[in-house]
Amino acid sequence: MNMKDATRHYPRSLRPSLLGDLALYPVVAVMGARQVGKSTLCQGLAAERGFAHRTLDDRDVREQALGDPEGFLADLGDRGAFIDEVQRAPDLLLAVKSVVDKDQRKGRYLLSGSNQPRVGRAVSDSLLGRATYRTLRPLTLSELRFDEDHPGWSFLFDDDEGVVLAELERRATSNGELDWRQIVQTGGFPRAVAAPPDQRLRLLDDYVEVFSNRDVRDVLAVESSARLEAFVRLTAARTGQVLNASSIAGDLGVSVSTVRRWLEALQRSYLVELVPAYSRNASERVIKAPKLYTVDPALALAAARETTPTGFHLETLVAGDLLVWRDAGATRDLHHWRLSSGQEVDFVLEEDANLVPVEVKSAQSVGSSDARHLRTFQERHPNALRGVLLSCDREIRVMTGGIIACPWWSIL
Repeated sequence: MNMKDATRHYPRSLRPSLLGDLALYPVVAVMGARQVGKSTLCQGLAAERGFAHRTLDDRDVREQALGDPEGFLADLGDRGAFIDEVQRAPDLLLAVKSVVDKDQRKGRYLLSGSNQPRVGRAVSDSLLGRATYRTLRPLTLSELRFDEDHPGWSFLFDDDEGVVLAELERRATSNGELDWRQIVQTGGFPRAVAAPPDQRLRLLDDYVEVFSNRDVRDVLAVESSARLEAFVRLTAARTGQVLNASSIAGDLGVSVSTVRRWLEALQRSYLVELVPAYSRNASERVIKAPKLYTVDPALALAAARETTPTGFHLETLVAGDLLVWRDAGATRDLHHWRLSSGQEVDFVLEEDANLVPVEVKSAQSVGSSDARHLRTFQERHPNALRGVLLSCDREIRVMTGGIIACPWWSIL
């Protein structure tokens, strides 16, 4: 994988969707974690379209937006505008609504923000029917290869097994064998990718500290920022695991309701994602707790102050790619599956009411026993077209029950 020129602007697979949104909606908001690349992406789009550009990180600009939002928008003109870090002036959205109500022209405003509690809710409430928002996630492996087109996972739903196997072979050959530990330690935050390898975890550790002591305090009234930081680090240490709010509360000495409130803030700040449990049968004794994933495997390592990646970090890498795939399709969804009797599957992909269960292993060699829970899932769900076992095993093959075993780099 070519990652030598880390100073270049990476193409983002979200860009075509944003272009389509600007042709449909008066307001398009791009949300995501801090330093994930929102400003760079939106600045490029704004330049192409001749938009005015203002960032509310600039104090003078912010003061005008706060003090005279109507005048602020008037000064931008009517050729379109990109407003960055819009969460710093949440009331500005009411002025945007007023302008849009008078002029329903598509692609009027492009907004970006990193704090969904203020922006996402305001977009939903104030700009209902006038706006859409998209999530920009950390760089995927395809973007790190300078490919704007996210290859996705939909090919796994093809009825023709031969087509699926051929695509896996093609991708495996094109991507080449990859060291997942190196990929995990690099992550997808552009600044971390561009940093020297021995500085990446330190940079991301600082990111966690700044977030815990400044950013999230804009949203939550927290008595102790140190305790909140401990919470962020504890959730990072549990990436890829089923959420147990009571256990986290006990470890921190806070109430379960506090844990849930803090967890919601992390979700709304795009630092964690909860993947819900899958169940279509009320008679199944399914563990319904979601699985918790940090948005980026390198961030999970740094936040937990760990240096050695585990299989949970490989699973977190896969989860990030799957979430990009899920976000791009209205009929797609993502789950995990776990029975109270112990059988579990890491991911259940859903598209057009069809299912593909996916298990992730970090082992260099896998066999039939590693696919037993995939077979259990298929037996219980007739609309599961096939199972997929991802690992570091180089061989692409069909196992008993129609389960495809393949290296993880043959998809990502």
